[in-house]
Amino acid sequence: MALKALTAALLVALAAGAGSARADNPVLTGTVGTNDDFQLSLVDSSGAPVKHLAAGTYTVVVHDRSAFHNFHLFGPGNVEAATAVDATGDQTFTVSLVDGLYTFQCDPHALSGMRGQFAVGTASPPVPTPKLNGSIVGHTALLGGTLLLKAGPAVVTIHDRSKTDGFVLRGPGVAKQTGIAFTGTVTWKVSIQAGKYLYGPIRALSRRKSFTVSAP
Repeated sequence: MALKALTAALLVALAAGAGSARADNPVLTGTVGTNDDFQLSLVDSSGAPVKHLAAGTYTVVVHDRSAFHNFHLFGPGNVEAATAVDATGDQTFTVSLVDGLYTFQCDPHALSGMRGQFAVGTASPPVPTPKLNGSIVGHTALLGGTLLLKAGPAVVTIHDRSKTDGFVLRGPGVAKQTGIAFTGTVTWKVSIQAGKYLYGPIRALSRRKSFTVSAP
C-alpha cells in the first residue's frame, strides 16, 4: 500500500510539474471558422496579430468553430499542429519554434485566402503583396489600393464591365490593358517601380487618373 501511495504521489507531482511548465510558456491563440465564416487568426497574449516571435517553446490554444474549416500550423523544426476539418472544439498544442517562417492556414481554403505567416528569431517577417482592385463601366474607371504604394511585386485585378471601352494601366515597367471588346475579370501580376502611373479608360483619355509609387 505504501509503495502504491508513493507511486501515485510521484505521478501527481510529475503531472503538476508538466502542467506548470506548459503554463509558463507564452500563449498564442488561434481561431478559425467563427460563425462558419472564412475567418482565421493567430494572436499573442495581448491580442495582437502574430507577426514576429522570439525562438522558443509556445503553447498554442486553438478555437476551431467550424466543421468545414481547420487550423493548421506548420514550419521549421518539424512543427505540425492541426485540428480536424470535420470537427469543432478547443485544442492545445505545445510547439518549439526556431528561426524561420511559419504558416498557419485552413487546409481546404488556403488558396481562398485563409492563410497567414509569421517570422521567428532572425527571420524577417513576410512582406504582404499589395492588391489593387479596379473596374470600368462605360468610360468610368476606378482603381483602389494605390495610396502609399512602394516599389515591388503587386497583384492587379480589374473587373471590366464596359462594352464600349477598356481599362489601361501604364507606368514604369508596366503596360497592361483589357481590350475594348473584352468584358470580364482579369488579374495581372506586375512589378511596380518608383514613379508615376496612369490608369483609366482606353478611349476616353481625359478621364484617366494617376498615382505615384515611392522607392522601397
